[in-house]
Amino acid sequence: MLIPLKICAFLNMFAYMVLSFSPFFVGGSSTHTNTEKPAITSNYTAYPLSSSFKTDDDYWQDEDVDVSRIQPNRKLLALTFDDAPASTLEEIVAVFLSYNQAHPDAPASATIFCNGARITPASTPAVAAATALGFELGNHTQHHYDLSTLTQGQLQQEIERTDKLLYPFDKRHLHLLRAPYGRLTDEVRLAAKTPIIDWFIDTNDWTGIPEECIYDAVWQNKADGAIVLMHDGYPHTVDALKQLLPDLYEAGYQAVSVSQMAKAHGCKLKVGCVYTRARKQGKKG
Repeated sequence: MLIPLKICAFLNMFAYMVLSFSPFFVGGSSTHTNTEKPAITSNYTAYPLSSSFKTDDDYWQDEDVDVSRIQPNRKLLALTFDDAPASTLEEIVAVFLSYNQAHPDAPASATIFCNGARITPASTPAVAAATALGFELGNHTQHHYDLSTLTQGQLQQEIERTDKLLYPFDKRHLHLLRAPYGRLTDEVRLAAKTPIIDWFIDTNDWTGIPEECIYDAVWQNKADGAIVLMHDGYPHTVDALKQLLPDLYEAGYQAVSVSQMAKAHGCKLKVGCVYTRARKQGKKG
């Protein structure tokens, strides 16, 4: 059953209000690890640190990021999935695989932000399959704690333990960081050894809204260089992807990972800065 656009807009607004004003959801809960606060969107590419403790040479290393199959005439959108690996990761990978087989000229990819505690022998095959398909692995910390409540030592441990667990899959020592709940302080940015990835479009998929509303959240707000927040573990998200990927293709978009989009757009991501978009940079000279 198709849900009218106005109803989807209402459901997304309701989710936003609950997220913004309810102390239960803003703080998260011990039984629901998927609560995310909406990012503060901005026309700027990055939120810089309040103090410049990083050097100009501290940029994300993207030499090994493959952009050879990104079509230069297409707009780019980075799809990201938090709280991986969860119950639908294999289905997400299957949707992307099916889409790529049907659209070999503009294959899709994504970034999955993983919690180290979720990487177990049972979930290893799904993470390996995602990596084999070209998905980028991101760091969503070990336990999904609110990082603003942790000490520097605890922050480092949450980040470093997950990086080590991801290394066997992609042979990268460092991974783009997404803070649980999007909660950031200068202490969190200081602890980060990579750029921090926030989001420009929040689908609110974890609230249980229908697939049509997840689709609509992306479709109505799509923009070249935007980063989209979704989650692993929700069947309606998988269902929305089945229609979203081919429709984005028809609209002139290509879904890619965060690092692919940044590299293709000539956007150098700086360590400790927070990004909601990676917009195409103008040519110099």
